[in-house]
Amino acid sequence: MKKFWKWLWDRPVLLCVVLAVFLNISMEMLGRRSVWAGLQFLVLHPVYFLCNILIVLLTLFLSLLVKRRIFMLSLVSTVWLGLAIANFVLLGYRTTPLSAIDFYILKPAFSILKIYLTPVQMVLIPLAFFAAIAGMILVFFKVPKHQALYRSAILSMAVTSAAVLGLIHFFIQADSTADFTSLTNAYHNYGFAYCFAASLLDTGIDKPEDYSVETMASLAEDIEEETKEDVSPDAQKDSAIFADSQQEPNIVMVQLESFIDPNRLDGFTYSENPVPFFTWLKERYTSGYLSVPSIGGGTANTEFEVLTGMSLDYFGPGEYPYKTILQQSTCESIAYNLKELGFGTHVIHNNTGTFYDRHLVFPNLGFDTFTSLEYMNHVEKNPLGWAKDTVLTTEILTSLFSTEQRDFIYAISVQPHGKYPSVPLGDEQPITVSSTVLSEDELIPFSYYVNQVYEEDAFLRSLVQALESCGEPTILVLYGDHLPSISAAEDNMAKGDLLQTEYVIWDNIGLEEQDLDLEAYQLSASILKKLGIQSGFLNSFHQSFAETPRYQEYLELLEYDMLYGEKAVYGGSDGYRPTDMQMGIKPIALEQYRMLGSTLYVFGSEFTPYSRICINGDPADTVFISSGAIKTDDLSLEEEDQITVAQVGEDGIFLSETDSLSFSKNTAP
Repeated sequence: MKKFWKWLWDRPVLLCVVLAVFLNISMEMLGRRSVWAGLQFLVLHPVYFLCNILIVLLTLFLSLLVKRRIFMLSLVSTVWLGLAIANFVLLGYRTTPLSAIDFYILKPAFSILKIYLTPVQMVLIPLAFFAAIAGMILVFFKVPKHQALYRSAILSMAVTSAAVLGLIHFFIQADSTADFTSLTNAYHNYGFAYCFAASLLDTGIDKPEDYSVETMASLAEDIEEETKEDVSPDAQKDSAIFADSQQEPNIVMVQLESFIDPNRLDGFTYSENPVPFFTWLKERYTSGYLSVPSIGGGTANTEFEVLTGMSLDYFGPGEYPYKTILQQSTCESIAYNLKELGFGTHVIHNNTGTFYDRHLVFPNLGFDTFTSLEYMNHVEKNPLGWAKDTVLTTEILTSLFSTEQRDFIYAISVQPHGKYPSVPLGDEQPITVSSTVLSEDELIPFSYYVNQVYEEDAFLRSLVQALESCGEPTILVLYGDHLPSISAAEDNMAKGDLLQTEYVIWDNIGLEEQDLDLEAYQLSASILKKLGIQSGFLNSFHQSFAETPRYQEYLELLEYDMLYGEKAVYGGSDGYRPTDMQMGIKPIALEQYRMLGSTLYVFGSEFTPYSRICINGDPADTVFISSGAIKTDDLSLEEEDQITVAQVGEDGIFLSETDSLSFSKNTAP
């Protein structure tokens, strides 16, 4: 064996090939969480397996360019195996595999690690990370150098690159290019290295072959013409309902975290219906299945499709537009479309405001205000530590009453979020679940989920009752963002498929019930069509072109033009300007302070447990007393020190900050 390894070491190109095969088999076993399934991929998908080998091989050939060959081989191998292990761990908590975009949302994810990891795991993971770094440092200094093989490296990399490009060309010619509509299926069919590399390199929307300014100008004219002609009798009739009162309805949309009707699953019996009110709504109001872009995660992507009317099918694999294009570009949305008609536009989320960079993205989607968890008081938590959704009722009503005009409110719930527990938590649960398909241990996380959904149903009932009582004409749209990341739901679905949640539209203006299955990117246009609202190119397009043969082709053209192209549909300029969005319906206000000994008391309004007293911009440890008072102890201040109050997320990011007051030892405001 020693002779074999010496023989192999003397043939560095062959060594890289052998290592690439070993790494790929290991990565597939980890990604499928099965030794046998990893080997099956080699047999069932040999061409894609070869493509994966070539991708890894291309990175290993970098070792031929440097004198520290063993170090570079070790480094590249460690990176690939590290990614595969991270994917293995991640798949234990969700169904979506690791992709490059996960590293964009790594920082805000730290704030919720305590929910997903045990204390031991939170210690072991950084230890393993630092051990790997220490190992690499040791290899760098201890392992001998070798002569760099520039000619072999360049030739090998050129041949390998040509082979990868050749295979991709073969896939295109054979009409078997990778379909990333479902990231889970893509990783299963095409392999980890191929899909991860695609998620790293392929972002945004590729320019369609038939894209041109002339094509888009013509399409814009067609949309405008169709819009003039396509005012349906149903829309006219529904619009007349509220035209008599000379007031269009408020539109409230609530995106329900991981929400499905447990009655859709086979093999389970419940002591009572877990969602009686949701069932009642479906029987009496417009409802249907809603096709969403992901399973068990990806809330922001369902959110993106619903708000913008854009399909994620044309973006890169696993891409979150919130983390890419919407960081710097505005985008047509239902908020912008309703804002044009005089609506106030508000978004509410009872979780941290920085997750998915929502605090940066929502101004580019047309919202006037964003009320995140950091701006809420009286928040209850569930056994896992997620905010209960009952607080949303109060925040929605506050938003409705904050303006004189009609309002569009988009609320994002969080309560039924995972990771679902493997041991019973809290008090005895109101819903008892029995199963013919799960063991008692497997039933524990599902029972927890069902009881969280039961509480969610009670929240929906109270929300509808509150909206009925407030006396304003209102449409309420309820829908699930994706299936829960729980095997019981994924393995036993009897009604609909794994990429379908449900929606229901409640109203108090007498809209006719019209059950219809929709794509997530069609939901907003469907609602506005009921009201005869045609503002916005994408909204009008969905209303008029959904049944035409070139619907998807035109949709791709519009998405590219609006976000990456010449913006021809807007006459060559940005269609929208970012809003001057306010954090919180009512801004945090600093009014006065009092210094008693070494304790600084600060008085104002709208304070929450996330309010921090800042001295010259630096946050101090702050004690929340009430919405009008907070304090910080053990403080020494100098004349003219600037006192402010900031709302600070658990990740340390400032969401907003008040005007300052200057400290004076002699006077107090």
